[in-house]
Amino acid sequence: MPSEQEKNAGNRRFQTALKTIATLTLLLLVMPLNLALTIVALLRAILISGGKMTKALQLARSFHKAGHRVILVETEKYWLTGHRYSWAVDRFYTVPNPQTEEYPQALLKIVQQERVNIYVPVCSPVASYYDAEVQSILSPHCTVMHVDVEMLQRLDDKYTFAAAAIALGLRVPKSYLITNPQQVIDFDFTGAQRKYIIKSIPYDSIRRLDLTKLPCETPAETATFVKSLPISESKP
Repeated sequence: MPSEQEKNAGNRRFQTALKTIATLTLLLLVMPLNLALTIVALLRAILISGGKMTKALQLARSFHKAGHRVILVETEKYWLTGHRYSWAVDRFYTVPNPQTEEYPQALLKIVQQERVNIYVPVCSPVASYYDAEVQSILSPHCTVMHVDVEMLQRLDDKYTFAAAAIALGLRVPKSYLITNPQQVIDFDFTGAQRKYIIKSIPYDSIRRLDLTKLPCETPAETATFVKSLPISESKP
């Protein structure tokens, strides 16, 4: 016959086993809910603009591979972009041109409707300004992966960007602010070890690939070239 002490020890082991079984049973019952909550926590809705661009498609594929849901947007002009049919894209929307007043509200509507967590603008140089502006509207609803307007203007201005880099002790090409063609004509190229190029500070889709090296073969050719460019105070 077992002693009273042995009986008590047996009862305690039995009670412990029951508690363990009950705990495991409860965990098994709530496992689907825990799994669903975990998936929801990991799965983020990513909104990507510039849907027609290859870099937007690459981002969509990368986010999709990481387990996120991707919403792609593009302006109405490019509604038939093939990227909308990618398996990495869960939803596709068209929006008005960024320069229009309807653009911010169109993005906000998508963000709210799709419960977007992060907005990643993949935009043209022109549209980047408007995506910086729209940040104030979207920020209360999602994270916007973009700089503010002030920082954008500093980075977009090639001259102020170079000046900021110099202030940080970085090596940059020699840069001069030109607001009149005569400044180039009068420029002293004597002793220059390398040629110069002229780049428009405002975005110029036509001349941005013109990398004519200065000075030209003759001063007359240099003058003719710079006078053909729309250089002014408003277009430095």
